[in-house]
Amino acid sequence: MISKFKILRTLGTGASCKVKLGQDTSTGKKVAVKIIKSDIDDEPMNLLVSEISALSKVKHENVICLIEYGKGQYLKDSGKKKEVYYIVLELATGGEIFDFIAISGKFDEPTARYFFKQLMEGLDHCHNKGFTHRDLKPENLLLDENNTLKIADFGFAAPVEGRNGEGYLKTYLGTTNYMAPEIHAGEPYQGRSIDIFSSAVILFIMLTQHQPF
Repeated sequence: MISKFKILRTLGTGASCKVKLGQDTSTGKKVAVKIIKSDIDDEPMNLLVSEISALSKVKHENVICLIEYGKGQYLKDSGKKKEVYYIVLELATGGEIFDFIAISGKFDEPTARYFFKQLMEGLDHCHNKGFTHRDLKPENLLLDENNTLKIADFGFAAPVEGRNGEGYLKTYLGTTNYMAPEIHAGEPYQGRSIDIFSSAVILFIMLTQHQPF
């Protein structure tokens, strides 16, 4: 148990966290619970804070929903207790767009348009709320049971106006094949622009089933 959520099984494991399938004991609703060790280093902690900060401010059907977060006791079946940070998120049971493309093959134009429109609407909402994602890729686009696209994994999120309010960001980050040229060049960049570039790469992959570069 963590808070009111019963932990059922592991969905995935990352460098500093585990994602578990959980169930709200008061409603029976299934959720995704991201569990992070309480003694993590500064870098993973910064990712955790960025994700919570962004998701706390956005609410859109095409962005994964933040349900709860905090620091608490993780009570295991063995009876052992462990102090952890946790984030409870909407469960996207349809998996990743990445897997969908890998299994189904390249999308026809109506299918690509259907998903890309949802990506643009969710992204526009994030930008209007003041956040850039900075790590858009098919692995971070999830699907629910109705094939509704959900933008996820906001660990690299940052203010669209930059840390100092001048409209530019400087940190070199992202996933190489989706990063805009100005990031590769080590130049200051605008958050909205680099998200749009990554989205265009995703659209190319949807239609061709391979990378453009």
